[in-house]
Amino acid sequence: MRVLLVNTNRARLPQPVAPLGLCLVASALDAHGHEVRLLDLCFSRRPDADLARALKAWPPQAIGLSIRNLDNGESLRPRSHLPEAERLACVCRAHSSAPLLIGGAAVNVAPEETRRRLGADYAVVGDGEVGLPALLDDLLVGQELDSCHSPAPSRAQDLDSLPHSQAGRWIDLPRYLRHGAVYPLQTKRGCAFQCTYCSYPLIEGDRYRLRSPEFVCSEIEEAIGQYRVRNFEFVDSTFNHPYEHAVRMCDALARRGSPAGRRPALSEGEGAGFPAAFHTMGLNPSTASRELFSLMRRAGFRSAVCGAESGSDAMLETMRKGFTAEQVAHAAAWARETGLSTLWAFLFGAPGETEETVRETLRFMETAFGPQDRIICTIGVRLYPRTEVARIAREEGVISADTDLSYPVFYQSPCITTERLLALLDASPVRSRMVLLETIQRPSVALAMRLRTALRLPGAPWAGVPLYNRARRLLGKRR
Repeated sequence: MRVLLVNTNRARLPQPVAPLGLCLVASALDAHGHEVRLLDLCFSRRPDADLARALKAWPPQAIGLSIRNLDNGESLRPRSHLPEAERLACVCRAHSSAPLLIGGAAVNVAPEETRRRLGADYAVVGDGEVGLPALLDDLLVGQELDSCHSPAPSRAQDLDSLPHSQAGRWIDLPRYLRHGAVYPLQTKRGCAFQCTYCSYPLIEGDRYRLRSPEFVCSEIEEAIGQYRVRNFEFVDSTFNHPYEHAVRMCDALARRGSPAGRRPALSEGEGAGFPAAFHTMGLNPSTASRELFSLMRRAGFRSAVCGAESGSDAMLETMRKGFTAEQVAHAAAWARETGLSTLWAFLFGAPGETEETVRETLRFMETAFGPQDRIICTIGVRLYPRTEVARIAREEGVISADTDLSYPVFYQSPCITTERLLALLDASPVRSRMVLLETIQRPSVALAMRLRTALRLPGAPWAGVPLYNRARRLLGKRR
């Protein structure tokens, strides 16, 4: 079957994100014997025209639109990504009679809402590498299907049985790398935590499904050997949970050699086993340890993003984070000891937030973090369907039972206004090392981060936050 897959995600701030999921689906369809092409619209200046041209040049028998995010996740300057996806769906309808299928993380969060809005024939939920081939098989034999295929999300239990993403085969990977992107990898899918606001269990399930360290290392070898990748990011919901799996992964990274069996001279921070540097976005304080940080450094990790969310134990308990402020402080100390560059993520405005809990968190930042630590703050909680915080918002009358949460809708605690919260953040002694999510989505800051990467300056792109803040103050811009 001739299948055209379309990456609709054109968000490039602060940096573009290589479409890992869609590349995985493309490789899976190819392995199932389908004829596949992937149209990546991330860098397109005329996405509608490029899509129409692709449909005319290579008429598909099925079209798959991948939707990564519903919106930019930012309450201060919210922007939905669905109108552009709707427009692309209209282009598909105008230039092709092939079935229109949608999938991706955003579709898993709100499958029926996104299917209706785009006028798609089917929404694929769960792991696309499993669900989409099954759907195409059913279409080939003319089987009657539900609009969400399948109503129960498809979950691959043996992730090692699925092919690598082979991203360099499907997209212009060098272009992504030039713009500051890194090669995305997963060591697992799913999340066993029950945070009140999080959509990860909706996307990947609430039970872990692990990839073997050997399988992950083979993908790294492939990316280094075939695509000359030097920077990798692990995009698990939580990299270090289960703890034993993270330890085995780090040990495997440290032990493995380069694809040709040679070990080139490494620059600062690169692993002993691979001529590459590793990063992760999913450190969880609940299973952090001094030994794990040491293992990560030895494996070649340069930086990590850790979701602290609050310095108030009351707020951490309300959000069901599964750890305490003391555990966050320990993790920060161990990161400093081992020299792992860390960005600490905080979320303000959840149910129960007050001026006192905000002040408590700011005091915690002053004592727990050092000059090398960086902090990113999100204001307001994005309400996703089927989450605990959405239920709370309905009970409080913030939203109604029929509010369409495929649109960007946010919760802000009624006990503190956004204006007051921002004023407290601005007055904090750690403000120079703090950046708002809204700020890093601005073109000027994104450009500065890309320049830092291009110049190969030491540290992660967000290490330059104090400089970005200073420049913005000189330019008279508050945020």
